[in-house]
Amino acid sequence: MKFYPTVNILGNEKKELLKCLKSKNWSTFKGALGKKDYKKVLSLNSISAGKLKDLEIRFLGGKYVRKLESDVSKKLKVNFCISANSATSCLHMALASINVGPGDEVLVPSMSFNSTATSILYVNAIPKFVEVKKDTFCIDPEDIKKKITKNTKAIIVVHLGGNASDMDEIMKISKKFDIPVIEDAAQAPGCKYKNKYLGTIGDIGILSLTETKNITSGEGGLLLTNNVNYAKRSRLVRNHGEGIILDNLKKKDYENIIGMNYRLTEIQAVIAIEQFSNLKKVNSLRKKNSDYLIKGLKNLNKILIPQKIEKNTEYYPYILKFLWKGDHIIKKKNLLKELNSIGIPFTGGYGRMMHENPIFSKLIAYKNGCPYFCSKNKKISKIYGSNTLPISENLNINFLWFKFIHPPNKKRQMDFIISNFNKILKKYNFEN
Repeated sequence: MKFYPTVNILGNEKKELLKCLKSKNWSTFKGALGKKDYKKVLSLNSISAGKLKDLEIRFLGGKYVRKLESDVSKKLKVNFCISANSATSCLHMALASINVGPGDEVLVPSMSFNSTATSILYVNAIPKFVEVKKDTFCIDPEDIKKKITKNTKAIIVVHLGGNASDMDEIMKISKKFDIPVIEDAAQAPGCKYKNKYLGTIGDIGILSLTETKNITSGEGGLLLTNNVNYAKRSRLVRNHGEGIILDNLKKKDYENIIGMNYRLTEIQAVIAIEQFSNLKKVNSLRKKNSDYLIKGLKNLNKILIPQKIEKNTEYYPYILKFLWKGDHIIKKKNLLKELNSIGIPFTGGYGRMMHENPIFSKLIAYKNGCPYFCSKNKKISKIYGSNTLPISENLNINFLWFKFIHPPNKKRQMDFIISNFNKILKKYNFEN
């Protein structure tokens, strides 16, 4: 049985890409504003920016970059969409835009991809890891409350696998302590919580366009916000911003604005436009496969437990995440070996949790112990390494993941999994 990879041509990508190639405007960004009004340009909402002429105000990118940002802004009902070359870059832009810096702490779940936490190091701040809920696998608001200190300057939530975090509780915490929330919705494009798109509920949201995601341009990311100040600062970080900052600004206006080249090319943008226009269709097909597979494996639900979806969530899966509770029947590593030997590509979770990585556990990010020993919290070194997040670590030990839930995989691939899962367990005398 063949399982198809993630990248799919969904619409007119080839046709529109050829137009872009023939235009010879493959990236029309320019790190200068000339005589344009600094504040007006940086404050321009994404829909208005999308109406500019092809090569007008090149600091904001070319026509395809601005069209992508405008289309996403309209679809997700957010004032600003700012594209970048990766979601990792967008996380850095987000942290810089809310002025997180040396000695500050950022709360973040360890249950995520590395860049969710390493982006915090880019601004010389301290990642402080938080437990997840045992059933949804998303950040636990109760543990957030326990780990807030006077040094906490941001909370990053991760909508893992397309599942929403408990945003009502998280936003209550944010309001009470006046701490901005960044939503890492890299795995949740088009998913909703209480009828609001994930990534548009907190202060800033992040989507990913990398090759493995629901929609892709090969690489790329999108930053979402309704806050004009965060949008201005993110645009500056994206595009060599120190070169256009005015002399008469206040210190707080240009702190943490060390400009990068995080610009998305026109070639990537034109692909992303077509991919994004098919988001609803792709998500629906993912959900159809997911629902069918979970229903087909329902007889195993005492030993193969699917991720619980947070209430009030419109969920579309990125990767299906199960907990394996059947080691008394067959050990997880042996089950994975049997599944993979017949071509069923299940995997076993993270190789290790982020807080166990040497960059944290051995405190080796930068020279002279920074940012850890530059921290205002002298006990920071004791929060990393194995056994510091027992709930997350135990979940990871028992994870079974299946990522080939996307089209063009369909019912016959799901039937193959259901049939062979049951055949394997039957050999070990499993009874429902």
